[in-house]
This record gives sequence, structure tokens and C-alpha cells, in this order.
Amino acid sequence: MMDLNVTPLIDVLLVLLVMVILSVPIATHQTRVDLPGARQVFAEPEQIALVVTEGGAVLWNGEPVSRPALQARLAAAAASPAEQVIRFEPEANASYDASVQVIHLVGEADIHRFAFAGNERYRHWEAD
Repeated sequence: MMDLNVTPLIDVLLVLLVMVILSVPIATHQTRVDLPGARQVFAEPEQIALVVTEGGAVLWNGEPVSRPALQARLAAAAASPAEQVIRFEPEANASYDASVQVIHLVGEADIHRFAFAGNERYRHWEAD
């Protein structure tokens, strides 16, 4: 039985490796990048709490609002140049229908910063 002699193959591969290493250009140029310093402080966006209560009422930062007033406030928040985050915090026994209606109003107002907040309070289910 004949054995395959791999020594020439290894020699060729080593020569190719040396050629590739030599042909890679050495980084001889530098690009100066001005990075921001540690002193820059970015303002926290205003957070607006939007709560749907168990009775179906809607609270804007703790203040009860009607549906038309909510639409007007959402439109004003969307048009505002200041960055605002709408935090949706429904109560535990809030109606799904009322919650969906409020979320729909937020979507119609074209709010881009919308968050579901406080849901971790309800993650533990109790057996009846």
C-alpha cells in the first residue's frame, strides 16, 4: 500500500501563507476621530404616565381625561419637539377593550416613543 506524501503540499501552503501575509498592506494612515467627552449630558425624555383604571377611566399623569381630551393631548405630544415617552400602565383589572381603545388612540396620534410599564407587577398568577 502506498502512502500519500503530504510534505510538498504543506510546503506549497506555507509559501502561499507567506505571500498572503506579505501582500496585506500595512496600516500606515491614521484617521482622527473627535469623540464626545464625558461631560456631555443628555436630557432624559419627559415620561407621561397613561393609566387605564378598573372602571375604564383614563388618567394622564394622574389626571382624569376624556377620550377627546386624550386625543388632543396625544396629538400635542406627537407634535412637540421635546422628546416624550408615553408609559402605558393599565391597572390589574382594567378592561382589555378600554386598554385597546387607548392604545389605538396612541397609534392614531403617531406616537413613536410608547412603552408598556409596570407589567412585571402582574407576572405572578395565583390559582383560584
